[in-house]
Order: sequence, then C-alpha cells, then structure tokens
Amino acid sequence: MGHLVLVGMMGSGKTSVGELVAERLGRKLVDSDAVIEARTGRTVREIFEADGEAAFRTLESEALAEALASPQPAVVAAAGGVVLDEANRELLRSGGGRRVVWLDADPSVLAARVEKGDHRPLLGDDPEAAMVRLADGRAYPVVVGAGARTGLASLLPTGTRRAAVVTQPGIGFEVDPGCEHRGFLLGSGEEAKTLTTVESLCRAFSRFGLTRGDVVVAVGGGVVTDTAGFAAAVYHRGVAVVHVSTTLLGQVDAAIGGKTGVNLPEGKNLVGAFWQPAAVVCDLDALATLPEREQRSGRGEMAKYAFLGAPDLTELDLEAAVAACVRLKGEVVAGDERESVAGGAFGRRALLNYGHTLAHALEVDGAFDLRHGEAVAMGLVFAARLAERLGRIGADRVDEHRRVVASYGLSADVPPGRDPDRLLALMA
Repeated sequence: MGHLVLVGMMGSGKTSVGELVAERLGRKLVDSDAVIEARTGRTVREIFEADGEAAFRTLESEALAEALASPQPAVVAAAGGVVLDEANRELLRSGGGRRVVWLDADPSVLAARVEKGDHRPLLGDDPEAAMVRLADGRAYPVVVGAGARTGLASLLPTGTRRAAVVTQPGIGFEVDPGCEHRGFLLGSGEEAKTLTTVESLCRAFSRFGLTRGDVVVAVGGGVVTDTAGFAAAVYHRGVAVVHVSTTLLGQVDAAIGGKTGVNLPEGKNLVGAFWQPAAVVCDLDALATLPEREQRSGRGEMAKYAFLGAPDLTELDLEAAVAACVRLKGEVVAGDERESVAGGAFGRRALLNYGHTLAHALEVDGAFDLRHGEAVAMGLVFAARLAERLGRIGADRVDEHRRVVASYGLSADVPPGRDPDRLLALMA
C-alpha cells in the first residue's frame, strides 16, 4: 500500500489518529501543519493573520505535494483545506496504491476540540458562536467571515458525490463544492417562491441524478434558501442542504434555523417544512456589493434581535454582529426547533416572529414592493403600539421601539394608501 492520507475538518483528529496509525503500521507520520510551522517558524494562526488564507493554502499544497512525492510510504496528516483545491484533489486521486481517508466527527465534537487550541484560525476566538445546537444533540456549523465560501467543500456531508447549486440570476457569487455539480436557476424576486418552482427544481434534480446521499447548495438570499431548502426537504423525502447566504437578511436570520417554504396567493410561507441545513456559510464578501436597500432590509431583522436580548449590534463590527445574531437565533431554535404549539400557546421560537404579523401582511398586500426587513421594522413598532393599547407596556417602551428602528435607518410608518381592513384580513 502506498501513502495513507488523512483529510478532514480542523479538529477531526488527523494528527492524533495519524500518530496511532503510523505507530501501528511502522511508518513515518508527516503532519502537514507541523511541516509548515517548522519551515516558516510561525504557527498556522500567525500565517493566516500576517499573510492571509491564500498564502497558507499555497503552503499546504506544497507540503502535500512534497509528502506524496516521497517514495517511502508514510501516513500523511494533510492540512485541513487541501481538498478545497482541484489540483490537490487530482494529486490525491493519482498514484498507485494511495489511500485517502476522510475523518469525520459530530460538529459539536469538532467545536469542543477546536476551542482547546490557540492555533486554529478559521472559527475565531469563540467556535461555539459558529455552531447551532439542537435539543436532540444534532448540531451544524455556521461559518461567518470574509472568504468563508472557500471552506464550502469541507462542510458537505461525508460521501457526497454530486451537488445541485441553486441560485438566482444576478447573484453572481461563485462557489466550488469540490465535487461534481450543476447550477440551477430560480426566477427573479419573491415571485419565484412558489410550489411550481419547487416542482421544477425537483424534476431537474432527478434529471441530474441527485440522490439522497448528495446535497443541495443554496446560494443567495432568503428566497433561494427558503425555496431550495424546501425542495431539498421534499425531494427523495429529504436530501442534505447547505446554505451559502449572500444577503445580510439571510445571514442574520433566513438561512439559520431550518425553516423552509414557499408562498401561496393567500399568504407568505404557507407551505413549507422544518429542514435543518448541514451547514451555513455567511461570507461577508458577498455583502460588499449588496445594494443599500438590501442592507437596510437585513438591518430590519437585526432591529428585531434588539428586543430578544441581543447586545447593541450597532456597536459591533459586521462579523461580530452577524455572529451575535446567529448565536441568539441558534439558542432560540435549540429550545423550540419546530415552533411548537401546546394548549393554544406558542413555544419560544415564536419570539423570532416578533414584528412579522403585520410585516407579512404588508408584503403580500403590496405585492412585495417592500423588502422583508423594511416591513419587519414597521411591524415591530406596530406590535409595540398594539401592546400599549392593550395596557401591556407604556409609552416609553413604544418610544424605544421607534428609536431602535430609526437607529438602523428604517422607517416605522406604514406606506400611505394601505387598506386597514385588507391588512387585518391578511393578518388573520
């Protein structure tokens, strides 16, 4: 047998397992990270911070090529990102008798291992902030940061052979899932969130040969993740989905938590399923070209979190603010994944719908001329005014709602000309 190469996400145990296997086989262990650190005199984290991820990826590719060129079979603990590069994947496939083994672990285990070390660069100082944990022990990673999409291949479920990449025209955010893949385009705008679209996607998945062991990768905002997520939930009775969110609204809310669905003429998100993603990628690079109105829409959901216990997000940088929203939503979803209703009372997840009762009505009534976050901002103030009318809060609390909404650059006023009776009917 030739070289035995161990690959996997950081924290998967490549070095620890490699040491045991090398001892058992009587072989030399080549630890790529250790080789790089010895050669440069710096830790992996220091290389990332000083030179950037691209420079480190070059070093890890060089270390892999050097290890595999040795005629003496060894156990190679490859650096975590080698599988992201097609040239590296081709190198791993070539060579007589070479074996490549993917080491896998539950995301919660990966997080626990990673937080013990100080040389891991990609999850930042608090890897728990990058995990959504569910009550039954399931968990999935949410990677937040500039360039996060480069780690997409390492986030796909083990054994994935094909990926259906679903997006919309104009998004233009290229991803490489690291396996055979094909693109599928939805129509433009909210109008694409229909059962007809879901049927078209599922039929296209079938023609592509997508199986239950493969994955759907949703690249876009809430329309894409909602629609592609629902298609994934029903195709073959459920295939894995990974969300690559390209809008602020999606990164702080829509892509997290497993709610999927499409609209009917009678209302928004009336048909759907709870289908948790295998992972979520929040690449901040996607927000650089996001129109200002879409930025404001995302801030509408961020304003909501101000009333659910979030810190003052306006004082945080973008990465920290997005991570704080992910963390808070994850905590709520963990305690009430499917928005339970018991004895007529809604569970804790219903808190995430704060401001949405009027918001959804405004969206449908105006044929989605309002962005979702703009409507949520109006819904937040409406909910506060209604609570004041019912004697549950005082005027000072209503004023606080107005101040928070205004601090995010959003209007609290319902557009003129809306029919109150129609809005009431839509809220029923």
